[in-house]
Amino acid sequence: MARSIRKDNIHAKEILLTLARVGLITVAATSPFFLSSLIKAYFRNLSEEQVQARRKVLRDLEKREYVSFDENKDGSVTIKLTHRGALVVRRYNLETMQIRKTKTWDKQWHILLYDIPTSSKQAADAFREKLKQLDAYQLQKSVWVSPYDFIGEIEFLCGVFDININKHILYFTTRQIPKENQLKKHYNLS
Repeated sequence: MARSIRKDNIHAKEILLTLARVGLITVAATSPFFLSSLIKAYFRNLSEEQVQARRKVLRDLEKREYVSFDENKDGSVTIKLTHRGALVVRRYNLETMQIRKTKTWDKQWHILLYDIPTSSKQAADAFREKLKQLDAYQLQKSVWVSPYDFIGEIEFLCGVFDININKHILYFTTRQIPKENQLKKHYNLS
């Protein structure tokens, strides 16, 4: 298995996230310096030294099979994330994910119930830890509450941890909930 990208490798993270955001990049490969041209186009305001550093990182990402360079019939080259690269981007997104808080509360409680089988204990543990980091409130062992809609985050987590959302997750909203005063105090709601 290939070594993972170190968290402190900002250039690799920046390149992978840019590729994830723009999809794939096609560039004319008429020059041996096409990677430098590509980097200058997508990472503006860089010194020549910074461009060369990112070019080196991009080649390293290719060697590690996080990105692929596919030559097209017209001589251009398409650069895209591989499946392995997409998994790394998912981890980056997982690190920075937060529940989007609205300015005004709609008086709805968003409830998550889950029952993940014991055969997927690692996934269940990671799922629970991420819910804590997202500031969802643990009402009971597998019952989590938030005043903010977080179904998108749940769907993403299910994809990352390979949890079948249709089988193991129940998500709904309600206007009334037990321990409502405690929840309002926790979230500073009136």
